Amino acid sequence: MDFKYTLIVSQYYHSRHSFIVKFNAKTFIEQSKKFVAELEKLKRQPDNDRDIDYGDLTYRKTDEIYSRYNINDSGDIYFFNSRYANILKGEACSQQTESIRNSKGYIKVAIQERVREHHSDYMIRAIVEKYFEIA
Repeated sequence: MDFKYTLIVSQYYHSRHSFIVKFNAKTFIEQSKKFVAELEKLKRQPDNDRDIDYGDLTYRKTDEIYSRYNINDSGDIYFFNSRYANILKGEACSQQTESIRNSKGYIKVAIQERVREHHSDYMIRAIVEKYFEIA
């Protein structure tokens, strides 16, 4: 399938941020790895020095582009590729609904502070825009 768009979802505890970006088959894997490395450094605690886990970006064949990639490190990162932006918009809405569901009830103050410090929309957007063109 010829992909035109990618939905990037960054999850950290109950918080999720979603961005639809333009897809480029020639640069997708390398550009995604660079993005993951920078985002995971932001999301990790300062004393966490283990290697970045690139998940499906390294586990799957690199000569083929898949419709979905999962990365599970400090929080999750999902890449959904599609030919149609409206399909990705629906997935982004589902992700937001899940985030709302996860944020119901008591959330420890320490977790709320971590989310504020490591997962603000502004910081995530800046990293997305560094590696991708938001559609």
